[in-house]
Amino acid sequence: MVRNVMLGFIGTCALILIPLPAFAQVTGTISGTVTDATGAAVSNAKITVSAPATGASREARSDNSGQYVVPLIGVGTYTVSAELPGFRTEELQNVVLQTNEQREVNFTLSPATLQQNVEVSATPVAVQTANPTLGQVITSQEVAELPLNGRDFVQLATLTPGTAQETNPNSFFNGGPSSEASARGSFSLSVGGSRANSTDWLLDGNDNNELTAGAIAILSSIDSIQEFKVLTYNYSAEYGTRGGPTVLVTTKSGSNELHGTVFEFFRNTRLDARSFFASSTEKFNLNQYGFSVGGPIKKNKLFFFGDFEQKYQRHGIPFTGIMPTLAQRNGDFTDDAFGNPNTVKLFNPYATQGTDANPTYIPFMCNSAGNALPAAQNGSQSSGAPCNVIPQSLINPIGRKLMDIYPLPNAYNPALGYNYVSQPVRKLNEGKFDFRIDANITSKDTLFARFSYDQADSYVPGGAPTLAEQGAFASNQSIINHARNVVLSETHIFSPATVNQVSFGFNRIFNYITSQGDGSCASAALGIPGANLGGNSCGLTSVSMEGIYWSLGDRGYTPFTGGTNVWMFSDALDLVRGSHDIRVGGSIRANQLNTVAVGFPNGFWIVSGLWTGDPAADVLTGLVSGSIHDQEFGGGNTGRRWKLFRPYIEDNWRIGKNLTLNIGLAWALLKPQTEVGNRQADFNPATGTFLIPGVNAGASAGIQMDLTALEPRVGAAWKPFKTNTVFRGGFAIYHDSSWNQGAQGLWQNPPYYAESDAFAFGGTCTFATAICAAHGLTPTGISMSSGFPTFTAPPNPADFTGTILAQNTNFRQARIKQFNVNVEQEIPGQVVLTVGYAGSRNSHILEFGNDINITTPSACGVIKGYTLGCGAGGAFYGIPYPAFPYSTIDNIFDAGLADYNSLQIKAETKSTRYGIYALAGYTYSRAYDTGFTDGLGSVIGATYFPLPRWQSLDWGLSQINLNHNFTASVIYQLPFGKGRKFGSNWNGVTNAVLGGWEVTVIEKATSGFPIFVIDSNNTSGAGLTNANASSYIRPNQTCNPVLSHPTLSEWFNVSCFSQPAPGELGNANRTPLSGPDFVNTDFSVMKHFPIRERMRLDFRSEFFNLFNHAQFGAPGGNGSGADLNSSTFAVVNYTVNNPRVIQFGLKLAF
Repeated sequence: MVRNVMLGFIGTCALILIPLPAFAQVTGTISGTVTDATGAAVSNAKITVSAPATGASREARSDNSGQYVVPLIGVGTYTVSAELPGFRTEELQNVVLQTNEQREVNFTLSPATLQQNVEVSATPVAVQTANPTLGQVITSQEVAELPLNGRDFVQLATLTPGTAQETNPNSFFNGGPSSEASARGSFSLSVGGSRANSTDWLLDGNDNNELTAGAIAILSSIDSIQEFKVLTYNYSAEYGTRGGPTVLVTTKSGSNELHGTVFEFFRNTRLDARSFFASSTEKFNLNQYGFSVGGPIKKNKLFFFGDFEQKYQRHGIPFTGIMPTLAQRNGDFTDDAFGNPNTVKLFNPYATQGTDANPTYIPFMCNSAGNALPAAQNGSQSSGAPCNVIPQSLINPIGRKLMDIYPLPNAYNPALGYNYVSQPVRKLNEGKFDFRIDANITSKDTLFARFSYDQADSYVPGGAPTLAEQGAFASNQSIINHARNVVLSETHIFSPATVNQVSFGFNRIFNYITSQGDGSCASAALGIPGANLGGNSCGLTSVSMEGIYWSLGDRGYTPFTGGTNVWMFSDALDLVRGSHDIRVGGSIRANQLNTVAVGFPNGFWIVSGLWTGDPAADVLTGLVSGSIHDQEFGGGNTGRRWKLFRPYIEDNWRIGKNLTLNIGLAWALLKPQTEVGNRQADFNPATGTFLIPGVNAGASAGIQMDLTALEPRVGAAWKPFKTNTVFRGGFAIYHDSSWNQGAQGLWQNPPYYAESDAFAFGGTCTFATAICAAHGLTPTGISMSSGFPTFTAPPNPADFTGTILAQNTNFRQARIKQFNVNVEQEIPGQVVLTVGYAGSRNSHILEFGNDINITTPSACGVIKGYTLGCGAGGAFYGIPYPAFPYSTIDNIFDAGLADYNSLQIKAETKSTRYGIYALAGYTYSRAYDTGFTDGLGSVIGATYFPLPRWQSLDWGLSQINLNHNFTASVIYQLPFGKGRKFGSNWNGVTNAVLGGWEVTVIEKATSGFPIFVIDSNNTSGAGLTNANASSYIRPNQTCNPVLSHPTLSEWFNVSCFSQPAPGELGNANRTPLSGPDFVNTDFSVMKHFPIRERMRLDFRSEFFNLFNHAQFGAPGGNGSGADLNSSTFAVVNYTVNNPRVIQFGLKLAF
């Protein structure tokens, strides 16, 4: 038998390597043992598993040890019976089989009597005696009846212990209030310290991933969902392609009876509370309506199900920020943004003296009347009284016009660090539908097919009516998402012990994003040379303001067009051989990622206050700290292709009545990306050459296929006692293929893509010294008036001086080692309690954006035992690759590390006696890593340590760390009315008023996410620190900054952080403290009005954030981190949730 199994596994591997249509839908297994009254095994008993809703049935026979297995059964409610001549038939009704469940149903047969049949009902919640997998099933009842803000089912996934929903403020798609994620729904999920982009979304077993940002493609209507399961730890070898959780969503199917719903949900501004920082109640109007219907086409043979949902939403979003005052726009910085005497002393960039290591800053000069003294042609002024007034002759016309883009201050709150408040309206129009056909073709063949469509068009404001916004990736933008998903699956029964499933699936999503200024050619109108190079990319240059002010201009990577196609093929063959349930299978995912985008086609300026001491004054003088401009020569229009082959074999071995062992092995074969026109290249720092497909490299630009990604699984479930106590545990290795996606990549290299860079970060070229002048980095050499250089097509790599990308040719997929052990116990009241440990060790994690050509700091410094700088006496001083002319070599590398440990507790009950369903979970955990990169290659959170050769200095709390995470959900049918404990004999009027009430609640309480602490005034001499064009370093930390009683105006002790000395790097940890805790209660009251036996009308009132509890965001959470140089360094001045929102709903169910 072993030989046959191995031949089957090798054969499946071979089939996987050719385009064979196949993939399995989401199923479960029913197994058990048949014994007689003495406990002896009963062989050859006939086991029948039947589905009353469709008339379908499956059969099996018990073996010599009395064991049986019925594999590959669709989720649903079944009747399971056991019969054998001479014994009376035993039948267990209402056996609920959930997604990926191995449900144990045991029988004890008694000798035949006059009463031949015994019928009982199954327990609603049962301990998992044969499955070591950790996870959580969310049933159709929970999906339909729990209060869901926006009817977004993904919110319920966080009820799974160890699960967190993470919002990345720096991500291209997923961050902050100005994001697609916040407009369309919440679809980032992290489990066990995994990246939010590493979730594998499967819809009826088919790929449902959006590749450009790692999100979900089809956000299914909750009326279409039968149930979904979040797999977190030690799941089977069939799953695990992305390293994080796998979410299996199963859609509803038709049955022999017609059933359906018609619904509408409604919100209005008058029903809502005001946000904490808003001046008035923000607008919130929502209408969400639709229907679902399913039933028979031919009884017991052919069934249908379909649904439709439309959503119109208008939601005011509160923003707070700091805008330059009218006086400051005209060059007078005597007062700060709040009208108080300015503590920041400006200096004249043209008059600074001394050396880079010991500069002497000369302030601007005024006469006795407080007016600025005139500046000479070289920018210097005669002696006078130091002041904060810029001479008019030094005000740059481009900078002055840019300042007028800012709205004027309208709300002064110096304590919380803002002088501007706005409530722009976010708009969302979304329509979606599904249609599914199920067929019982013969007694041995079943088939189903489904098509889903989801179209979401949204307008996401950036915070101001002009092109001023909180970040360079958050301007006013329009987003279009069109998604389609289709799957066809067939199950064939060769024999009760041999079953096969084969499937084909296709997933497509189209994204189109435009920024407010696209097509305006605003940069050309302002007189910025070289910015607008034509086409629809003709917008306004992005200006990233480091410090207190909002950024300006169009967001990067717009206009953006992205289309992803995923074809999924797979086959699963299940072989029951004695006590072994062996499954051999595999899958192919053929991925296409087509994009039309250029990073910064209108140019990108970094303004940090380097030249004058204040970013707004730098803009006025037209001086920038960094300058980036991207041009594409075919590289902006890319068609990337890659395939994932995944053969696997697993064995669920029932060693005895009380012990099940799960053993599996998968092989994640990921082919490196190719580009349809060979428009990509890799840079090899060791040789200084570009690897160009079709020139000196293969189609993958030299990147080799990772053949080491073997994924063993081992798990056990042991029930040592007759009581319902089960010990479970396991170990598994997974790999993350999601690094291969994202909107950024090797297509951003010459000769198909060119980027010009010029940086003048502190310590390198602070002013016009000889070395700065030699590099053209004088105040006049990096002025806005100089604009951006242009390249000829195609750029010659030998002459290129900008940013390039270098990826290790032996790149490895991220490797995740998971382990868990837990005990599960059924306690009185039909409650199942689970307590256990879960942990993971991750290596080879994708990290993108660390500049491997960065300069070592110019002075000695010892940080956590590492000696940096110091010239030849310490670490290497200078640029690592001085022979190359490239300003930045951004490394795409696989050296990231992560570590996660947790205590997880879960209690669940479905008490039909008391009409209550409850699920509660608590996780105590720690997650550490060296920094994550999101699905687009953007650095998440605080920057990496500026020197890539000291990666261990990046080790710190992960951005998704939650020390404490408690969730609970309750559905309670009040015990009053007909069919309930009290009032079962009430008359119709009394029952209509007092009966049929139901209350539901979701409670969440978590500790805060970590805070990233940065220093934007980089005087180390290390220059640019990452691919997000940031010059941040870290401050020095001298004490514990955690306050016993933090306030909004001072969340942590600012005196614990200080500016490093010139030429040195700070010693603070990447994430030294945490932000505010999160507590939220969502509540609903529902009244059921029975119309007739199979029809009822439900009216529901839902209260999201019932107690109107403001959930405050961490300092710096709307940017790259809490900035030492910002007046809002330790200030909390925004919220991350909605105020109390009331929603009414009406649903007719039949």
